[in-house]
Amino acid sequence: MKEDGILPVEDETLEQGAAVAHYRKMYDRTSALAKIGVWECDLATEALTWTDGVYDLFELPRGSRIERADILEYYEEKSLREMERLRARAIREGGSFAIDIRIRTANGNDRWIRLTADVEQEDGKAVRIFGTKQDVTAEKLAQEKLQTLQARLIHVSRSSAMGVMAATLAHELNQPLGAISNYVAGTRRALYDPTRTSELVDWGLKAIQENADRAGEIIRSLRNSANGSAIRTQEIDPNPLIREAAALARAGVDRPAPVHFRLAEEVTIAVDPVQIQQVLINLIKNALEAVQGTDRLEVMVSSAIEGDLFEIRVDDSGPGIAPDMADRLFESFVSSKPGGMGVGLSISRTIAEAHGGAVVAGNRAEGGARFCLVLPLGGDDGDGETRA
Repeated sequence: MKEDGILPVEDETLEQGAAVAHYRKMYDRTSALAKIGVWECDLATEALTWTDGVYDLFELPRGSRIERADILEYYEEKSLREMERLRARAIREGGSFAIDIRIRTANGNDRWIRLTADVEQEDGKAVRIFGTKQDVTAEKLAQEKLQTLQARLIHVSRSSAMGVMAATLAHELNQPLGAISNYVAGTRRALYDPTRTSELVDWGLKAIQENADRAGEIIRSLRNSANGSAIRTQEIDPNPLIREAAALARAGVDRPAPVHFRLAEEVTIAVDPVQIQQVLINLIKNALEAVQGTDRLEVMVSSAIEGDLFEIRVDDSGPGIAPDMADRLFESFVSSKPGGMGVGLSISRTIAEAHGGAVVAGNRAEGGARFCLVLPLGGDDGDGETRA
């Protein structure tokens, strides 16, 4: 009976017991939900004390006798070595540690547990370790699944990159190899035609050698790009490069239209000549092919300085860019040409962007299309290299 607000000793004891039971019930429920238990190890005797949650993790009968040496047999060898290393350091230096450990339970099930530990000291000496053990198997399995998916994605990406590289190589080598074939045919005709001069044969052989060398430069350039190597730039007058690109582009077309020029003079740009010339060959060759079969065979290559940019424009009198292609023009493997691989413009844009520039396209008001290669004036970073 309560007198003057004071509970009898018996009632107070019952009330405290009820509170303890309630909190113990809360702890047990929380531990079960979190799959976590509390443990303690006396460093003098190596005696272990576990809560029910830890017994459940190891699938051992609750309250059964446990010896540390026996429990260590459940630990995966690599995890055990790392745990013992961290444990020894914590005992020696004081402090705490945490580690994820793989175990095989008493019932033979593989499980991951997250162990946390804190060393308790008395008079500067480590006397016991206590901490928690939590089941994190689901988390680890999810991580392993994610790593597997990432590995598959990397494999697919590499396969895709190899496919793009193969298509790029085939596309870029098509022009010099086609030119070589044409020059070989012309040179053979010259050899068997007594009216042809030796100078013509020499000219054909020289053109064959130049295109073979160009094929080698293309392969080296693509290899450097694939390796992420720096672009080695040279300060050049772009006009000879533009005119040579037009000549090479015309050599790869069966019935090429004439190419007219309106080029700015006294301009110097810093570029990789091989790569930029490949862009120009792609753009001019596309223009030459676009005017095939049309009434007007007009291709104009012009250049101008616009602020701190140098623009090279390739205009044609063809049918222009189809509306359904306008947004996809620079995507890989998208082409409006029969038999086209759809990598030329994608490669051109990549090369231009690696030089700090761009390739843009649009239809002209008077008909036909315009492709514009934009490059920065003074295109290097001061050391003759830009990063691909």
